[in-house]
This record gives sequence, C-alpha cells and structure tokens, in this order.
Amino acid sequence: MKLEMPRMRLLLKIAKKDWREIKSNKQILVPMLVLPFLVTIFYPLVLVTALLSDPGEYSSPVELRMVVDMVIGNIIRSMFVMIPLLITMAIASDSWAGEKERKTAESLFLLPLSDTELFVAKVLASFIPGMLITWGCWVGLTIILDSLLFPYLGYLYMPDLTWIFLVFVFSPILAFFSIYVNCWVSYRAKDTKSAQQVGGSVVTIFIGVLISGFLGVLNFTIIVLTIIIGIVDLILVYFSPRIFSREAMIAKF
Repeated sequence: MKLEMPRMRLLLKIAKKDWREIKSNKQILVPMLVLPFLVTIFYPLVLVTALLSDPGEYSSPVELRMVVDMVIGNIIRSMFVMIPLLITMAIASDSWAGEKERKTAESLFLLPLSDTELFVAKVLASFIPGMLITWGCWVGLTIILDSLLFPYLGYLYMPDLTWIFLVFVFSPILAFFSIYVNCWVSYRAKDTKSAQQVGGSVVTIFIGVLISGFLGVLNFTIIVLTIIIGIVDLILVYFSPRIFSREAMIAKF
C-alpha cells in the first residue's frame, strides 16, 4: 500500500488524537509509567546494589561479570520484554473499544481513508509510543547499569549484541504482534476493559520468556520466538485487509 504524504498526515493525525486520549486515561497511562520505572530503574538498582554489597566476595571482575550476567542477563532482560508487550497491549486495547465508549468511531469511518489505512493509523498510535518508550527505557537501563558496574568491572557492561537484538529486532516484532491481536480484539469487544481481558492472553509469551530466563535458555527462546512471531506478523499483514473492514466495524458499533 502506497501512501501519499497528505494521507500519511491524516493517519498521523488519527494517531495523535489517540495519544491525546491516552494522556487522560489512567487505565492506560498508569501502566505506561509504572512498568518502565520498575523494570528500568527499581529492580536493576535493587538487584545490582545487592550484588555489590560485598565486592570482596568476588575473586575477580570476571567472576562478578558471570554473576551479573546471571541476574541481569536472565532476570532483568526477560522482564524487559514486558515493556513493548504490555504497553502496546494497553494502547491497542483502547483503539476501537475506546472509540465505541467515547462514541467517536463514526467520525473515523467518514474519513477519506481505506479500511487498511484506518488499521495502519491505529497500529501507528500504539507502535510509535510503544517503541519510543522501549528504546528510552533501554537507554536509561544502560546508563544505570554502566554507572553502577563500571567501577568494579573496569569497562562498560552495556550495550552488547544480545541487548541490541532484543531491543531493535525482537521488541518491534513482538510489539506488532501484540498490537494486531489487541486491535482485532478491541474492535470486537464491547468496551476497553473487556478488550484488555481478552487481549491480555498475549502475556503468556512473557511468561514463557520469564521461565526460559530462570532456566538459562533465554537467548535460544528469544531467537525462536523472533522467527515464529515474525512469520506470524507477515501472515497477519497479508490477511489484515480481509479481517478489518469498515462494514464489519460499523456492524460492531
């Protein structure tokens, strides 16, 4: 689908409208603020501070690095997956169900946009803030960990290729999957709360990632999920024009 610049501006205008509504919705805004704080600041500070409470117990920086890798690499990295997953889920759940609650859907249907373009606008409304928050959290986490660990390791702990792959490859793929599923649930649901309850099933992915982190097979799990979810995303993109139709949406509203 080729978008002309005026039409792209219209899509972004719809996305900006959704962002303004998100700011006044505590159901969405609170998780978007609390979750990044816990995963990016609170838990890393608690865990790393505990590890460094007695530096003398480590015989060398190499031993400290191994312990940090076990904690940060398995626990914090697996928890980080929640950020692109849950933030996009919270926004996408409101995409169409929220329009129904606010009685603003009809005005969207009157816009000179195709069904696919309406779907793209809703995807952008979730994907852009979801990725910006994810990347911002990663930058913040990198600064915190490097500040704490550099005096003991003698070099910067982050970034590394594993984190880069997680943040810039796996996270966008996972975010799009979460957005698509929750947009689909949202336009079929009666309200945002119902959409969140059903769409929340995507959280099972995080549970699998978290378990794999504790089992020490997180890297393998992320690679496998990247391939599987990436293929599913391509299938969803192909079928989206057939699933999302203006007539079906109007019938739901």
